[in-house]
Parts: sequence; structure tokens; C-alpha cells
Amino acid sequence: MNKQEFEAKKEALDVKMKELGEKTKDSLDSLKIQGMYTKDKLDDMANETKGSISALKENVRMLAERAKGKASSELLKAQMNMDVAKEQLAAKKDAYDKAKMEAYIDETMDYAAACVELSMLAASEAKLAVLEALAAEQELEEKYGAEE
Repeated sequence: MNKQEFEAKKEALDVKMKELGEKTKDSLDSLKIQGMYTKDKLDDMANETKGSISALKENVRMLAERAKGKASSELLKAQMNMDVAKEQLAAKKDAYDKAKMEAYIDETMDYAAACVELSMLAASEAKLAVLEALAAEQELEEKYGAEE
């Protein structure tokens, strides 16, 4: 391999390394944006849930007022106990769904981080290969003289 061929290969490799760097940056930016969208969606879901709970509380209050005039105090107590049990069950279900979604997000972010680390390792290996090639070229020139 003469020096011109080596330089051409080295330049092509430099271009590929730059492309890898740009793609890595674009991927990281995309991941950041997706993370922000996911956070916004989770915030929206939390706000919707809070609004639903407030509306449910208001409905329970209105029902309780109507029931005071129509039913005995024992019937009212039973209804209130049933509503509390439903809210607790719904809260447990919401907590389970939220925990499940958070676990999925954590796993996905861990996977993305592993992908980034792998690409960085590959870039480091490519850099090392270029340095080894340069060292070998220098050794070749020292042993056999410069080729023109």
C-alpha cells in the first residue's frame, strides 16, 4: 500500500468517524426530546388523574348530601365505606400502572445508555485502529524508506 492509498483510506475513515459522531449526537438529541415528551405525557396523565379525583370527590359530596335526607345514617355510613373502598382500589390500580410505566421508562433509558456506550466503544476501537495503522506506516518508512 503506498502513501497515497493510505492517506485516501485514512480520509475516508475520518469522514465515517465524523458521520458516526453526528449520528450519535442526533440520536442523543432524539432521546432527550423523547424523554421530554414522555415526561410531559406523564405530567398530563397525572394532572388528568388529579382532576378526575377532584370531580369524584365532588360527586361523592353531592351524593352524600342527597342521601342525608333520604336514607338512615346507617345506610349513609355503608355508602361512604363503599366509596372509600372503591377509591382505595382505584388508587392501588393507578399506583400499579404508574409503577409499571416508570419501570418501562427506566428500562428503555438504560437500554439507550447501553447503546450509546457501545457506539462510544466502537468509535474508540476505530481510533485505536487508525493509530496502529499510523504506527505501522511509520515503522514501514523507517525500515524500508519513504515511498514516493
